[in-house]
Amino acid sequence: MTKSEAQTRSELIDQQLAVSGWNVKDPTQVVEEFDILTGLPEGVAEPRTPYEGHQFSDYVLLGKDRKPLAVIEAKKSSRDAAIGRERRV
Repeated sequence: MTKSEAQTRSELIDQQLAVSGWNVKDPTQVVEEFDILTGLPEGVAEPRTPYEGHQFSDYVLLGKDRKPLAVIEAKKSSRDAAIGRERRV
């Protein structure tokens, strides 16, 4: 059965975060729908839409210093999980 993104979040991700000790309802630990400001395309001085220059992650896990430790992107189960993956070190 295909799960929607909301089902994936509540039935899989939220539960796994809880098992790992993260409280998704505590904004000092987890921020949902985190706005990530990104650069505009080359040659574009101002955003052409309200969301251009912004990306949104489904979850950001915060350290004790409230700095981001990890970004989690949820997808409906019919999408390849690799689509939302980007690793930086």
